[in-house]
Amino acid sequence: MTTAIITDSGFVARGGGPRREGPRDWIVWHFTHIDNLPGILGQGRLLPDAAVTPATNVANDDVKERRRHKQVNPAPGYPSSMVSDHVPFYIAAKSPMLFVVCRGYGHYQGGSGPLVHLGIGLADIIDSGHTWCASDGNAAADFTQFSTDLTNLGNFVDFDLLCQREWYNTPEDPDRKGRRSAEVLILGDVPIELITHVCCSNIDTLTRAQTIFKNVGGTRDYIVEPGLYY
Repeated sequence: MTTAIITDSGFVARGGGPRREGPRDWIVWHFTHIDNLPGILGQGRLLPDAAVTPATNVANDDVKERRRHKQVNPAPGYPSSMVSDHVPFYIAAKSPMLFVVCRGYGHYQGGSGPLVHLGIGLADIIDSGHTWCASDGNAAADFTQFSTDLTNLGNFVDFDLLCQREWYNTPEDPDRKGRRSAEVLILGDVPIELITHVCCSNIDTLTRAQTIFKNVGGTRDYIVEPGLYY
C-alpha cells in the first residue's frame, strides 16, 4: 500500500496521508544509529530500553533515566510497567528529540547522516496482538497521559501540531514541544519482521541498512528522505 508524508513534520500514513479519524493507517517511527542495526537484527527484534545496551547511544541519558521511573497506566488491566519496558515510536518522525540529536545538542555529535528511521504501521502493531498504548506527549514527562483507545487517538494527541513544521513553545502555549513528542509505546519487544519502512537521509546509510536487512523476512520500503531529518 502506498504512503503519504507530511514532510514538514514527518507524519506519515498509508493511503492518502495522515487522518485524524484514521489512526490505524499511521506509520510510527523509531530512530537509531546505523551501528546498532546489526545487533538489533542479530536479536531478531527491537528491545525496550531496559533490556538493551546500544553500540552507539544517541539517546539523552537523563531522559532515559526518567523513563525508568515513569509508570504507564493507560487503562485498567494494562500490565504494570514503566516507560522503559516499552519500545518507543514517535508519531511524527521529526520529533524534538530528533532535533536535539541531529543538531548535536546532547552527547552525540555524529549528525543525521548515520541515523536510521524504522517505521511500522499502527495497524500492524494492533493486528499482531502486541500490547501498546499512546502518550499525548513526551512519555517521560510528569503530566503525560497514556491511552489505549484507538477510536479517539486522533483527538487524544494534538493531531494538528503533529502535522506542522514548527513546534517551539510560545508564551501562549508553553507545552507545544511536549505534545509534539507524542509516542506509541509497544510493551516488550518488537519482531523485526514488523518493520515496513526504513528511511535514511542519504543513500550511503540506506545502502548499509539494506545490506543488513538482506536476510530478514517481510516486505519493507527503503527510502532516502532528507526531509525526515533535521
